Amino acid sequence: MVRHLVALALLAMAMAPASAQAQAWQLERSEVHKIEAEDGHAYSVSIAWPQGDAPEQGWPVLWVLDGADNFAIAALTARRLARAGERSGIHHGVVVGIDSGPLTRRIFDYTPRLEGYEIPAGLPGHGHMTGGSQAFLALVRQSIVPVVARNVPIDNARQTLLGHSFGAVLALEAMEGEGPWSRFAVVSPSLWFGDEVPVTRIRPSGKVGEVLIALGDGETSRAGTEACDAAERLRDRLAEHGIASQVSLLSGHDHGTTMLAAMGQAIALAFGEEGRK
Repeated sequence: MVRHLVALALLAMAMAPASAQAQAWQLERSEVHKIEAEDGHAYSVSIAWPQGDAPEQGWPVLWVLDGADNFAIAALTARRLARAGERSGIHHGVVVGIDSGPLTRRIFDYTPRLEGYEIPAGLPGHGHMTGGSQAFLALVRQSIVPVVARNVPIDNARQTLLGHSFGAVLALEAMEGEGPWSRFAVVSPSLWFGDEVPVTRIRPSGKVGEVLIALGDGETSRAGTEACDAAERLRDRLAEHGIASQVSLLSGHDHGTTMLAAMGQAIALAFGEEGRK
């Protein structure tokens, strides 16, 4: 009897479904690099590229902040829209996700330095150090961009930066510098930071072209500032510098859901037909 039961158990194991030997999900035509800053902090840089040969000028690139959350979504959405290019008007491109890691580092990397400023109690990021954006942007220019360029052919004239919340604050600051980007998608920007300093002190370079400002109609006020009003002030400020921007109000969305809701628009900005003209 015992032998009979053992034989039945072994037979059941042999007939177990293949899913018992499942493997981790992976994204085709992608790779991940670890890049260290001078202080030893490691960044994860994920790259996804299209199938086939690149255009003569190279692929356009969508750079996505908070890569751990957003890279795979952006890459797969971009590929799906490009497959329906005749209907969507979206062409193929490279998606790069940069992830800073822990929340403490993210807040530091994505915010500008303001002498004596601390995020007030009750607001997102209170108690965390701020002011590391210039060092982070320098790391991207000097270390991360060369890694991407060595691995895939990219179009230096068609580079888009996408950021959400504090990441959108970083994108606004990046408009002023020497980064590779000429298009920017700022989603639910934390414009309350530093009493709206992202709006009042922005000085875009002449390289800045199209700008998308997206936010949800359900976003709550932060530090006494209504999100929609602040976005309109940002649009007006950009207009003063000769930059036309589009404000997209995402119906039914709040601060936590706007990145997903705005993803298609950001991809259209980076890889759409209009960007090819």
